[in-house]
Amino acid sequence: MPTLEPLAGVLLGTAVGDAIGLPHEGLHPRRIARRLERAPLRHRMVLGRGMLSDDTEHAWMVGRALAESKGELDAFTRAFARQLRRWVLALPPGVGLATLRGTLRLVVGVPPERSGVHSAGNGPAMRSALLGVYARDDAHLAQLVRASTRMTHTDPRAEDGALLVARLARQLAAGALDRAIVDSIRDPEFRERARGAWTGGDASLEDYRQRAGYERGVSGFVVHTVPAALYCVMAGADARASLELAVRLGGDTDTTAAIVGALVGARDGVGGLPQDWLEGIWDWPLTTDSLDALARALASDQPPPRHRWLAAIPRNLACIAVIVGHVTLRLLGR
Repeated sequence: MPTLEPLAGVLLGTAVGDAIGLPHEGLHPRRIARRLERAPLRHRMVLGRGMLSDDTEHAWMVGRALAESKGELDAFTRAFARQLRRWVLALPPGVGLATLRGTLRLVVGVPPERSGVHSAGNGPAMRSALLGVYARDDAHLAQLVRASTRMTHTDPRAEDGALLVARLARQLAAGALDRAIVDSIRDPEFRERARGAWTGGDASLEDYRQRAGYERGVSGFVVHTVPAALYCVMAGADARASLELAVRLGGDTDTTAAIVGALVGARDGVGGLPQDWLEGIWDWPLTTDSLDALARALASDQPPPRHRWLAAIPRNLACIAVIVGHVTLRLLGR
């Protein structure tokens, strides 16, 4: 039976990283640095509060599928496919193209075993840490990761990125790191980037940025994002420092920070997360309370908490308006 603290740490850590990174998504690192010179890193999505994006929603859907299926592979696959269909019909903003295409294929009746498209995007990696702290063993972990990944992404690099995040979350929760999980990555570039991040924790952010080629920020390519998240976990003195590194790297800040949040949450538990950032998240119908309730359901082998799927439609429309407001402010140089 998985234990509560790493489950809650992963779910709430994902939310904290997602919310703190979202307002900076797509920005150049220099522009983020100027923002943080004016004021320390804080929530700034709407009225000084944080909101959640698809990174947290995917972790939530994976958790619900695990609770419904109790980790049985075929039942998990069916349950997660059902979650994705509901989610996409609620018009989520800011969805990755591969995830959107794969999910729409599910909606029109393509079986989950064949719905994925060839892409090495971040979708599978951003939702896989929970699989790592839930799985019975590494074989079970790999089966769950493959089912989750191939529902939307079929590129082997997407699966390797999701496997690395899941295995790292499992090791961090257990307090025992083994670099063999990096050495098992099949793609040579991905493997070398991950090795560099694993051993690069003593490098300054600027040194690492230059060496990894992130001068303009981290892209949405899993070969870039997962090593960046790994560096932030290894280099940060605590969860707050790791998350700030993820934001300062720029680019796909919400996904990078969401993965970092999940990993430090697995390691440190909920108590190790920045409590002001956790308490500053304001969203609905997916809330921090519902994420905590889901973690408790998973830890006690109970059904998942109820969720108001239809309520997500007006929420998503309101979120689009908030995003348009942020884009306008960026054009004005804010």
